[in-house]
Amino acid sequence: MEDLWLREQVEGHPGASPLHRMEPRVKTAALVGFAVMATLLSSRTALLLAAFFLLLLSRAARLSFSRLALRLLGVLPFVGLVCLLLPFVTPGEAVWRWAGGFVSLAVSREGLDRASLLGLRVLVALLALNLLVATTGAVRLFKALSSLGVPGIFLQLIELTIRYIFVMAEELGRMRQARAARGFVPGKHLFCRRTFSDLGQMVGALFVRSWLRGERIYLAMLARGYAGAPGKALLPPPGSQDLAWGALIVAVPLCLHLMEAGREAWIWPWK
Repeated sequence: MEDLWLREQVEGHPGASPLHRMEPRVKTAALVGFAVMATLLSSRTALLLAAFFLLLLSRAARLSFSRLALRLLGVLPFVGLVCLLLPFVTPGEAVWRWAGGFVSLAVSREGLDRASLLGLRVLVALLALNLLVATTGAVRLFKALSSLGVPGIFLQLIELTIRYIFVMAEELGRMRQARAARGFVPGKHLFCRRTFSDLGQMVGALFVRSWLRGERIYLAMLARGYAGAPGKALLPPPGSQDLAWGALIVAVPLCLHLMEAGREAWIWPWK
């Protein structure tokens, strides 16, 4: 189970679209640059156009929109909480106010603007990241990052961290199965005192088991000649078609920035 993510799996056949066949270094640089430049946009219209462009690329790459929706829902509790609080804590013109005793709440127009901009920026960044990972695969992506100069120890930490997510999930599944085989009866609800006690014991036991397993894996790696992070990956130079696709992806946020700057930004280069 934990090795599935390491295999060079993408959504659809690698030859399903030009994005799947695109050289991984160019694709990584282009989509990361797209995400950085797009998140610096300051208008909702430009951010919506950037998100629409990424959705078009995802559609052209034949990616599953149901999987994309599930991945977006995974970060919704964190981003949604911030977006929900911003209208209440940002000072400005109040569009809604509620007062009850010593408590007074007000929603500001500036807070709503900041919350919508933050939500759109996060959406654009997630769409770009999903497009990169889904059309590249873990192995090619790590090779591309290594070839672009990302330190090997940093990539290895990411690789081992993702591996151990699956390892800890398997350990947790075995612990729950063993607990059920011994006739364990869970608490009635989440806020039950017994539930908190059971969760604390499970987290402690999971930590100890994971730490011991990590020690065994590390010793096994040393016995097989492990000597630290691998060297820089060497990849063939990209082709002209790859560079053209990369230039197209990067040109979109640049055009959106020029659109935000107005007419003067379009005329100035020709003066």
